[in-house]
Amino acid sequence: MSLPPITMNTIQSIDEKIAKSDYAIDSATDAGLDLSLPILQTGQEVRSLMEEYRLYNPEPIRDPAMFEEIMRRYALDPKQAVRMLPYGDRHNIGFETRRLYWWLAWNQKTASFRSPGELAPVSTDEAHKEAFPVTRIISFGDCNVACPYCKRDCQFVGDDGKPILALPIQLNEVGQLCEGAASRKEIIRFSGGDPVMFPKQTLALAEYFQKSRGAKVSIAHNGTGPAWVKKMLPYLSSAAIDIKGTPETIGEVMGIAPERGARMYDLSCETQGLVSHAGIPLNIRTPVFGHTQMEDLARIADDIRQVNDPRFTFWELRLYKPVDGIAWEAPHPEHIQEMAIKISQRIPDLWIGVRAKWNISGMLYIAGGKVVEVGEWGKDSVNKEQGSGNIRMDT
Repeated sequence: MSLPPITMNTIQSIDEKIAKSDYAIDSATDAGLDLSLPILQTGQEVRSLMEEYRLYNPEPIRDPAMFEEIMRRYALDPKQAVRMLPYGDRHNIGFETRRLYWWLAWNQKTASFRSPGELAPVSTDEAHKEAFPVTRIISFGDCNVACPYCKRDCQFVGDDGKPILALPIQLNEVGQLCEGAASRKEIIRFSGGDPVMFPKQTLALAEYFQKSRGAKVSIAHNGTGPAWVKKMLPYLSSAAIDIKGTPETIGEVMGIAPERGARMYDLSCETQGLVSHAGIPLNIRTPVFGHTQMEDLARIADDIRQVNDPRFTFWELRLYKPVDGIAWEAPHPEHIQEMAIKISQRIPDLWIGVRAKWNISGMLYIAGGKVVEVGEWGKDSVNKEQGSGNIRMDT
């Protein structure tokens, strides 16, 4: 059955948002972006097509006075709406979680990544929850690029034919969502879309949670906003930064003008360097496709090693999963593994992870020129994670 059309009103183009931001890329024109996309003025049209949303286990703002003072300092109204994605479960804003898979390679005593060949011991199914910290994904509903395979483009239609669109959520409600995550000892991770589209809001929330709870946050970012990331550094416990291809291929992957790819590549490298040289765990993410060549990965690896401190750097290769309407083919995991090992032999102190799927057994660790064995953990006889990495909890 076909859905009725959704009427959208253009209230502010993404180009304008970027151009007015002190933290994102200089302008959409500079990036070669054509993102004059219509966005929703209210959530009424969307809610008419969806069942009523709710926040995932929110809690009241712990220190309202501090929250309001920080919001005022950033010239923000706590009742101001930001666009959020009910991703992972259409009934819940903030339902989605991710585990920090690089954690096994992290040495908590030295606060750096381990020497090649060493992993934290994980030998039983019961131990894996303690080994992988949980991040609560706070998904903003705008992005400054348009990766053609992305399911978070704010217009994705699920297998059941229902739309998953961004909804306007008040900033204080986002704070309540984060309060619940902090009380559960989860790491608050601003994602999207991309949090660079709401730079002041994420900065204000990050500052509040550090001051009110001593809790630092994490970000998942496409790498285009080094100025914003620099301001976020005091509040970060970790960061996932994308570098989606070489200067020649990154434009197509990000859905922007190919001639602007070099600019996006340089911005990502700059952003990465800010994080790793601040001593913050950096998870660099690169999608790999059936057409990805050894020279492509080698080029990226060399630049990652050049601009980053390897003690705080973990490079994750993400195997592309075919999406309807996109002609790219999925890679062969064995081929990607072979290429990753060859790169590791050239750059032995750079941790590399090959990510195949969103569950606990989906990461292959490579360092020192070889695959790092992780014992019984790699067998993962019990798969408790479901869907795209969500953790099912009793509510």
